[in-house]
Order: sequence, then C-alpha cells, then structure tokens
Amino acid sequence: MLFKKKISFSVVPILVTFISFGCFGISKTFPEKKFFLVETGFSGPNFYPPKGSALKVRRFSISQKFEGKELVYRKDDVSYESDYYNLFFIPPATNLKEEILKGLIQLKLFEWDANSNTKIEPTHYLEANVRSLYGDFRNSPKAVMEIEFLFYIEVDGNTKILLRKTYEKAAPIGKKEPEALVLGWNEALGQIGKELETDLRDKIK
Repeated sequence: MLFKKKISFSVVPILVTFISFGCFGISKTFPEKKFFLVETGFSGPNFYPPKGSALKVRRFSISQKFEGKELVYRKDDVSYESDYYNLFFIPPATNLKEEILKGLIQLKLFEWDANSNTKIEPTHYLEANVRSLYGDFRNSPKAVMEIEFLFYIEVDGNTKILLRKTYEKAAPIGKKEPEALVLGWNEALGQIGKELETDLRDKIK
C-alpha cells in the first residue's frame, strides 16, 4: 500500500523562503494546525458495578500505520495519506486508552480504574490493539475504527480469558473533512462501547 506523508523542510530553507518573499513584497500563508480528541460519553445503567472490581490495562497498542498524531485518510484502494495540518492532540493510542477506560467505569462494568489508583489491587486485566483508525475517503466517506480486546483474570497463577473479540465499525460521515471524521470516530467508539457492555456484563463478577 502506498502512504503519502507531507514532510516539512528544515528551518534554514524555510527562513530563506520567507526572507525572499519579504524582499519582493510577496506573502504566503499556510493552514493553521488543528488538534482533535476522540471523546465519547457513555451512559451507565442504574445499578452498581461488581464490588471491588478493578481493571488494569497491561497493554494497549496501535498499528504502526496509524500510531502517528496525523489523521490518516484512505484515498483509493492502494493509497493512504496523512494530514500534517490536522492531528490528534495526544497520541491516538493514549487518547483511545483513556476514553475506553473512562467508558468502562461509566458503564459500571468495573468499580475502579487500577491504572490511576495505584493502591487498588487489580482484579481484571485488559490488553487491546487498535488495528484500524482512518477516514475512508474513497466513495461514501466513513470513519473506520477496529479494536481487538482481551479481558482476563488470573487465578492461582493461571490465566482465565473472559472475552476476546474484535469490534470493527465504519460510521458514515457527511463530508470528507477532519471535523466530520473525528465526530464519526466518536460515533464508532460509542457503538463499540455498547456492544462491549453487552458482551462483557455477565462475565464480570
């Protein structure tokens, strides 16, 4: 697959260019960088999470194709493009990890986030991998998100898998624009959260 990436030049050539433009009275403007976060609010059910349940993330990774801050667009069947001017505010793996952890607590699947509460002993563990995170801009634009989850517990040194499943969503977006793409990712993550709640609810004790 072909990946295109806009690369900035070194400082010296840029300064020379600006000086040259200034000498001849020519000005050139560049687009301002915009920064985005995937944010999804989850509505929790009207009951309490399992008493004392605490989740710890042992691994949260993302495909190298999408690990950079630049938003990625699929332009056709063989080429992708990263956007130098539209970026995640923080690395996408960190953004999604924080949102998913927050969502699992809001959904009352777990009582505690053992990652932020270091004095809490974890009862459950999560490993996750973001396989896809891009805007499909070929025909009808879509926000594509694919995440593999592995939830497990450890009993007497043995690992018991509670859930291993990959969720893939392609949320339709109205425009081939960064803002629409991020809103689409919000929708996709919300859908994944709802399905994850259904699949995981009876497995957490």
